[in-house]
Amino acid sequence: MLNVAILGHSHDGKTTLAEALLFAAGAIPRLGNTDQGTATLDYEPEEQHRHISIQVGVATLPWEGRRITLLDTPGFQDFEGEVLGALAVADAAVVTASAAAGQVSVGTEAAWSHLTRRHLPRLLVMTKLDKEHADFGATLSALQGRLSPRVVALEVPIGQEHDFVGAVDLLSGRALHFDDRGGHQEQALPAELEAEVAGRRQELVEAICESDDALLEQYLDGQEPSPEALLEALRRATLEARIAPLLVAAPARALGARRILEVLASCLCRDEEPPSAGPPQLLVFKTVADPFGKVSYFRVMEGSLRADAHLANPRDGQEERIARPLRPKGKTLEPVDELRAGEIGAATKLVHTGTGDTLGSKGCAQLPTIQFPPTSYTMAIRPRSKGDEDKIHQGLLHLVEEDPTLRLEQDPDTKETLLHGLGDVHLDVALERLRRKYQVEAVLATPQVPYRESIRGSARQQHRYKKQSGGAGLYGDCTLEIEPVPRGEGFVFEDRIVGGAIPQPFRLSVEKGVRQALEQGVLAGFPVADVKVRLVDGSTHPVDGKDIAFQLAGAMALREAVEQAGPYLLEPVMDVEVVVPQDHMGDVIGHLNARRARIGGMAPAEDGLETVAAQVPLAEMYRFPIELRATTQGKGRYSMTFSHYEEVPAPVAQPIVEAHRAAMHSKEMAAS
Repeated sequence: MLNVAILGHSHDGKTTLAEALLFAAGAIPRLGNTDQGTATLDYEPEEQHRHISIQVGVATLPWEGRRITLLDTPGFQDFEGEVLGALAVADAAVVTASAAAGQVSVGTEAAWSHLTRRHLPRLLVMTKLDKEHADFGATLSALQGRLSPRVVALEVPIGQEHDFVGAVDLLSGRALHFDDRGGHQEQALPAELEAEVAGRRQELVEAICESDDALLEQYLDGQEPSPEALLEALRRATLEARIAPLLVAAPARALGARRILEVLASCLCRDEEPPSAGPPQLLVFKTVADPFGKVSYFRVMEGSLRADAHLANPRDGQEERIARPLRPKGKTLEPVDELRAGEIGAATKLVHTGTGDTLGSKGCAQLPTIQFPPTSYTMAIRPRSKGDEDKIHQGLLHLVEEDPTLRLEQDPDTKETLLHGLGDVHLDVALERLRRKYQVEAVLATPQVPYRESIRGSARQQHRYKKQSGGAGLYGDCTLEIEPVPRGEGFVFEDRIVGGAIPQPFRLSVEKGVRQALEQGVLAGFPVADVKVRLVDGSTHPVDGKDIAFQLAGAMALREAVEQAGPYLLEPVMDVEVVVPQDHMGDVIGHLNARRARIGGMAPAEDGLETVAAQVPLAEMYRFPIELRATTQGKGRYSMTFSHYEEVPAPVAQPIVEAHRAAMHSKEMAAS
């Protein structure tokens, strides 16, 4: 058995290739089409609408007595979490590269980096050889230059663009004519390809021999090894990730599909099988949730899984029952009697288990968890209609359970519900799923910045609240002194009343009013921070002195004192680290400077990248992820953590204050 992840750039034909492989193996009766929404593995409405993969599609096909499970991953960067989940259970990978691009796309490089870090064996499939501007030679040279010189062609295409009809197997010398059932028949080698085939074959033989000392010695002695010896050495080098063979195809017409399956079986299947004796141990790599339950996808890491299995989750000791193992084929889940070690399966109605969890016998060890990328894009999410808050919250909890790269947060300062993800498309898709699965409409908005207010100087203010309305009245009188305290100390209240000018219960009332006023803000409606308030004097009335009157007196005295003490606005400043290719460094620094950044330094990172450290106001960072992706063609990444609060420059603060005053005026007018 073999679990193969299919990776590459968006729109390079990953799902179409998976469809062609399923069709060529007889696992599906007809060839589906991603543009028409009929592909086996792109079955979610959001995928069919956008014509991109959003989640890992899983399907198993039979091939020459083996089972090959395809894990079709998204190519769009916003869904990288799905890729990492698939790689956690994959034995090998196929990387797609479009011949029509003539260059290496960002998604192809990202896929290659993931595989290199995991040392996973891989094949490359050059897709779209039948499309306009397809260029085998240019694309191969780009792959060898950008990815690795160990990318070696195993085939040379026969024809390109509309004339693409087959390929020459460089090891055997066979010329193969592809048919639209995914198969191929031998034909005579076209004369115009003889020179290219000879040159490419020599490159392949040299690469294989360099991977094997015995063959290299034989080759240097002027003896070319036999095709059988070369094939065996190629297999070993491929499994050890020292060579990446490249094949050619036109998956939309199933051209070359059977040939790819042959090479998968010969180069990526290992002779040894995982032991299937003993109790099962599972790793869950994907969860699909909806209001009616969830489906958990897993790999059987050890043992054998049968019906009515009772397994424990070592994370919390909770027991789960798997009534019947299921084998996925797109959205179809086929019941089976048994899943053996190495196989991919699914189970329904697991209550306590999420993505990345282990299931096994009681007391089993927890397998290494899947490391998902940190969130990098944030928006506020709000109901389109009042009264839908609870439905939205419940739906979002299900979506977060389904997708570990989504994170839900209630901002303690702004009271907004924040949805964190990997990009704007990621969050848009979350909203679409919320609407489809949970019948609730929501909108995304730029989050409010949790500004603060503070004061520059000191002030003393007395306020007497007095109200008489025929019967018992209201009376409260207090005098406050305020002054700033060092940044970060928050709010300090001191009771300096001497004697009984204000009774003790009403002093607490004054403090309560002060705290409420500080929370509501004075300058622009944001909480006042880093201020000391002293209650120094006041008076009461034996009949009209009331709790509410002293609360109001304290709040009003505080507001008036803040207005006298030089109020100003504070904003959160973030520590930002941006990792970018060297050739984009100048552009990214320019974007940061335009965002009022203070550049702290630059340093080299891995793989020819550079790291830029900066401090940037949070208000300037909400759109930065989209700008960074566009500027660096998706190659840049960043992280951000809170650093401190500092004063907002006057030109930036003025519109914020004016907007608040205008809103308050409108509110007063509406109330009058």
